[in-house]
Amino acid sequence: MDDCLVYFFTGFLDSGKTSVICSWIGGENFRNRKVVVINTEEGEEEYIPENYEGANPVIINCDTDDVDKDMTFDIESKYQPGVVFIEWNGSVSPAEFFEKVDVPERWALAAAVVVIDASTYGEYFKNMQTFFADYFRYGDTVIFNRVNEEKDNIPKLRGSVKAVNPGMSINFLGKDNKIIRIEDHLPFDLKQDPCHIAAEDFGLFYTDAMDNMKRYNGKRISLIGQAVILREFNGRAFVLQRQAYTCCAADIQMMGVLCFYDCKPGFPVNQWLKVTGQVRYFEDDDGQGGKVNVPCLTVENYALTSKPDNDVIYFN
Repeated sequence: MDDCLVYFFTGFLDSGKTSVICSWIGGENFRNRKVVVINTEEGEEEYIPENYEGANPVIINCDTDDVDKDMTFDIESKYQPGVVFIEWNGSVSPAEFFEKVDVPERWALAAAVVVIDASTYGEYFKNMQTFFADYFRYGDTVIFNRVNEEKDNIPKLRGSVKAVNPGMSINFLGKDNKIIRIEDHLPFDLKQDPCHIAAEDFGLFYTDAMDNMKRYNGKRISLIGQAVILREFNGRAFVLQRQAYTCCAADIQMMGVLCFYDCKPGFPVNQWLKVTGQVRYFEDDDGQGGKVNVPCLTVENYALTSKPDNDVIYFN
């Protein structure tokens, strides 16, 4: 029997957890799977058929104290679900589930999602940081709901999460429920000369630069990574590389930016450098018979720097 995918949702009351879960239940991805919802919080939004038209989930309303090994194994026996959504009461630490509740072997955590109402986040975060630290520590995905692109400082919202858990995937939804691209609200200022890319933003810079050559071509930036010499460049270039978390912990790969520089004897190979240079592009094969423009750096100078606290990069 296939794994049962478990989606754990937490966040403060009325942050929009139920709405998000209902939208997922009603989506195409789960239409042909038996869905069970364990709801431990009662908010304004309800689990009613109008909110997930075309789906027929089993809704179990209970308190967080009721969620234990007996419950999860009883659900497995009765329903043999394909998907379980857990709406966790935001006033109770996720640790009460992740560290204390046994689940059937077939249940596999697909995502631990924190839903946040951006319109109240500033005040809540200021007064209840320990709650958010707990959310971010046990979660892998954050959804900022009800974002106002004109008023909300999106890079600051992102930074407050990354400071606690750099590995978090962060998504922004506007009041119209449409996705807001972080690339349109970058955490670095390309008007600066040079633009300083923080160590944790290496992945975001690289992916955005791949998609937006006009935005970056000719810009002066500084970038942090580990310097590696590749034999085929005969000392005319080095690669500034980072470990990259592409989709899961088992799929950490190396990502690098080619840096053109005359690497004379004594060049600090394998050291961590802060490199300043001008972004240029070269054409490469995309692996599918086509061509792709790849960002590189024409190096002006570099300086030794310390290894980042987290040497694995992420893409959002």
